Amino acid sequence: MMIKYYLKSKVSVNTIKVWLLGMLLLNSAAVFSENERENKVLPNEVSIHQLLTIVKEKSPRYAVAQTQIEAAQAEVVAADVLPNPKVSYGRYDQAGGRRNTQFDGSSQQNITVEVPVLLAGQRGARKDTAERRVDVAEADVAIEYHRLLHKTWLLFVQLLAGQQRLAVFEVATQELERLQAIISGKEKAGTASRYDVMRINQEVYNIKTRLESARSDNVGLVGQLGVLLGFPDWKPQAKGLLVPIGITADINELWLHAQQNNPELESAHREIIAADSGLDRARRERWPVPSLLLGTAFTDQPYGNATYAGVSVDLPIFDRGQGGMARASAEKHAVQLRKELLLTTTRQELERAVAVLNGRRVTLVEFERTVLKPLPSLKQMAEDAYRLGKTGLLELLDSSRSSTDMKLNHLELLVTEIEAELDAMMASGLLATSFEKLK
Repeated sequence: MMIKYYLKSKVSVNTIKVWLLGMLLLNSAAVFSENERENKVLPNEVSIHQLLTIVKEKSPRYAVAQTQIEAAQAEVVAADVLPNPKVSYGRYDQAGGRRNTQFDGSSQQNITVEVPVLLAGQRGARKDTAERRVDVAEADVAIEYHRLLHKTWLLFVQLLAGQQRLAVFEVATQELERLQAIISGKEKAGTASRYDVMRINQEVYNIKTRLESARSDNVGLVGQLGVLLGFPDWKPQAKGLLVPIGITADINELWLHAQQNNPELESAHREIIAADSGLDRARRERWPVPSLLLGTAFTDQPYGNATYAGVSVDLPIFDRGQGGMARASAEKHAVQLRKELLLTTTRQELERAVAVLNGRRVTLVEFERTVLKPLPSLKQMAEDAYRLGKTGLLELLDSSRSSTDMKLNHLELLVTEIEAELDAMMASGLLATSFEKLK
């Protein structure tokens, strides 16, 4: 009977171990499946509007930034709570000397309740200061949101340009491979030299190397985008046209938008309001907090009872709240200086962005008119001249290489203009409003 019971117990323990292991595996599978479902919800191709919507609604990075507001709101709850009353208990026992000299009985017990009373409006001032800090936290979250929008939009533009750069290299590779076949045929016909074949082969290998390098760059951009938003396993592709956003370049109009919409300027304004509230709180905290004292004292053998009422208050002889007032005043002064500096730097940043934007726009228009527009005709002329034997292979390869480089330069000019637009939108606070207009 003892052996059978031991075997049954052993089987039960092993069964429990297997069951626990299975539960752990199921929980792990549930976690992995949850991550997979999260990634499946995200699209494989995104437009800029879809991407910025994901930033606002699903990005873990933005969700982490929003926790600042929750922390500030918790301070409001703490500031609105009344101070706790105190209860004290004591007992006197006759230790020596003549009995009943202080009270009649062998012992005396005391119970006292102390209730602090905020008569100078400290509670309201604390709550108001905490609420103003909530406003500041909301503005700080708006700053983080705008920075996240800016970085995300930049990466999207770079990814879209990278995809179009890949298309340029792929077309160039196809064209060079077509020329490679033509030259190989001419070599067999005896009208092309071995040097021409080696030269075109070298050019094909070179363009393929640049193609693979561009693919690697795109992989890196996709990874940066996923990490930035908090989706490291997400590998999206950009969808849309690489065209300028088309914002105004009027510095006065943009400055008006900045004064109304720039989240950093709004945060500085709210900081000043919070500093004023903190200064008012420091003034009220200078007043001592009185406490009402209510109690009773009673004896045994024989029984006797007495009540007690009183007031307790600190005497502001040495500490009259000088430290709190000095800190609040210094903080208000620092906030005012930061706002003045921020106004100056924001204006300068906006002027710089607008100046760069105007220059980029002029350069792009001139490039498209004088370089990009006649490019197809020049390319066809170079190929026809080579076929007719009027030019050599080097001239043809130079034409093909120049065509590819000009297309890449056009993409680079587009990217730099859009980046200048995004910088101007960032300084003027138009990123969020422009995002809404993309619908």
